[in-house]
Amino acid sequence: MKTRPSPVAKATSRSAIGKPSTPANTPVELTFTARGAYADPFNQLTLDALFTDPIGTVRRVPAFWAGGITWKVRYASPLTGTHSFRTECSATDDTGLHGRTGRVTITPYRGKNPLYAHGPVQIAPNKRHFEHADGTPFFWLGDTWWMGLCHRLQWPQGFKQLTADRVQKGYNVVQIIAGLYPDMHAFDPRGANEAGFPWEEGYAHIRPEYFDRADERLAHLVASGLTPCIVGAWGYFINWMTEAQMKAHWRYLIARYGAWPVLWCTAGEANLPWYLAKNFPADDRTMVTAWTKIIRYLRETDPFHRPITIHPTAINRYTARNCTEDESLIDYDMLQCCHGQNEAVEIMIRAVRETHAATPRLPVLNGEPCYEMLMGTITSPWSRRAFWSCVLNGAMGHTYGGNGIWQCNQPGIPHGASPHGGNYGNTPWQEAMHYPGSAECAHGKQLLTRFDWSRFEPHPEWAVYTGDIWLPLTGAQWLWTSPLPAAPAAKDAPPERRFFRRTFVIPAGKKIVRARLRFVSHGHTEAQLNGRPAATGWDSSTSPQFNDRAHLLKPGRNVLTFWSEHRPANGRPAGILACLELAYANGRVQRLITDGTWKAWTGKIGGWDTRDFDDTAWPAARVFGQAGDQPWGPIRDGAADLHGPQTAGIPGKIRVTYGPHAEPIVERDLGSDATWQATRFDPVTGRETSLGRIKSDANGTWNCLPPVKSDSDWVLILQRDA
Repeated sequence: MKTRPSPVAKATSRSAIGKPSTPANTPVELTFTARGAYADPFNQLTLDALFTDPIGTVRRVPAFWAGGITWKVRYASPLTGTHSFRTECSATDDTGLHGRTGRVTITPYRGKNPLYAHGPVQIAPNKRHFEHADGTPFFWLGDTWWMGLCHRLQWPQGFKQLTADRVQKGYNVVQIIAGLYPDMHAFDPRGANEAGFPWEEGYAHIRPEYFDRADERLAHLVASGLTPCIVGAWGYFINWMTEAQMKAHWRYLIARYGAWPVLWCTAGEANLPWYLAKNFPADDRTMVTAWTKIIRYLRETDPFHRPITIHPTAINRYTARNCTEDESLIDYDMLQCCHGQNEAVEIMIRAVRETHAATPRLPVLNGEPCYEMLMGTITSPWSRRAFWSCVLNGAMGHTYGGNGIWQCNQPGIPHGASPHGGNYGNTPWQEAMHYPGSAECAHGKQLLTRFDWSRFEPHPEWAVYTGDIWLPLTGAQWLWTSPLPAAPAAKDAPPERRFFRRTFVIPAGKKIVRARLRFVSHGHTEAQLNGRPAATGWDSSTSPQFNDRAHLLKPGRNVLTFWSEHRPANGRPAGILACLELAYANGRVQRLITDGTWKAWTGKIGGWDTRDFDDTAWPAARVFGQAGDQPWGPIRDGAADLHGPQTAGIPGKIRVTYGPHAEPIVERDLGSDATWQATRFDPVTGRETSLGRIKSDANGTWNCLPPVKSDSDWVLILQRDA
């Protein structure tokens, strides 16, 4: 038997052969050499080490095949003192593997890595938040590196560069997949690392050399204070591997990484079938049944009891609870909410509230919110809004996602097409690393962790807007290019994409202080102002609104454009209806509504969305009705508790309110004639502005204006005077 520190511990451990020693919480690695000859050691042998700690607790720690005749065991413990072990091998006559005994000495940890100084991340006793093993609260701020173990995030330069950026910003979790990736066929060269693939084709044998290279990357994350949230496989692999093979995959991951300070995610999009399957996309319940067995196996096999979840797809329900037949098997709830703008807001808030109120109680976080710049349309305000909308409704952490990072795009060598033919974008990770949303989510964490955030509870009733924030659609007309069908089209009817334009002039020297855009359609619709993305939406019932569009406008000639893809098979009528409202510094208001002055076209032409495009050949759009007319029906405003201010805090002590729009807010339930210290926080820059001491009225309310000269979201902090 040979001993050495695990790659995670090599900088701090001083283990002599025969006298292994490691600091508390820091893994040590023991090496065993088989004496017998085995044609297929991975499938022929199992090896465990039974460790007994100083208080008598016994843990059965699985060993992993390291190639050839070598097997290894990794072990860690928070308890100082002498830990004894004895090995058990399925080949009881192999004296190199079976019946080996020894001791490991655990000494106090004296370094600064929080994952060792405070211990690995676990679930707090109240089942609401995460904490370190010593009880120190842990606010999860994760980043999404789904394919981060592949060769396209180069080791060491690229991987270390991205790690350093995230550490500097305050991230503490990285969600990363153990080689069985999404968005590609199995054994696609894009998914290999420098040593190839994690399994041989056919899944007959695991390949230790792949994981040797994965060790380097994961060890660097841990050494940098980042907790890897290891995703075992993407969901559809459960249909490509046998149950025994998937269990062997997970046993191997537990053996290699269970002693490290990690979190487990059993599978990604565990209820979504392969992209080219006949039932795609669907909430596949047979997959849920299969993954439930794997979750149970993971829980039974992991001797270190690292927290477990599973990642859902965004269909029907958006929580991990929907991806297991036994919710008691998971320790925390990970959400995936849709990659949208206004539509995503309602979905994520409802999902967080649903699981926050459910039993069994679980900490919740949004593990896949809207990815910044996915398809080039989801800008940083939506990533920022996802953070605040979730954490102020009960989430005890949040994961950010940047398009270009999750799939590890390289300059000039993007990930490329998905199996279904689509492409999410070509931005390289080196550029995506600097998307503003990653810093803006970090600003939020830095603010909240100054307070006793783990005791925060959501209180949506505490704050509302003082007035109606919804842009009226009075006078706007439904437009399309051809007569509306009398009956719904066949299910296989092709989508109909239409293009619309309207130019307008902003007088020179006139300053726009606010520009609001609202539109309604029954299909996927995207708006542009002067060729730049201005809005995306698809839910006709909420008529999405965008309140901070002034930065997209210019003095002189401007153009507002839409393309809308009507899908006849949904049975809804075609059409688009919109209003753009411009507020000038001199008090003038200009409204641009859809009407017969708009131009329309049935095919895309290069430059069609730019202000200098010559649209004289385009015919006028056809007008089919007013707002509220049939067959489209009434248009409702968004629910105030979903699209209005979001608030959480500790009653009578502190509250944090997020205002998604630059509108006045009334704070309620402050106590009669109570004094509070008020501070405005800019979620874009992280800067704070003191408003001094404020006093509520006899009804316990107080009105607060948004920041001056701002058309963006904002945060208000109220702290009760002692």
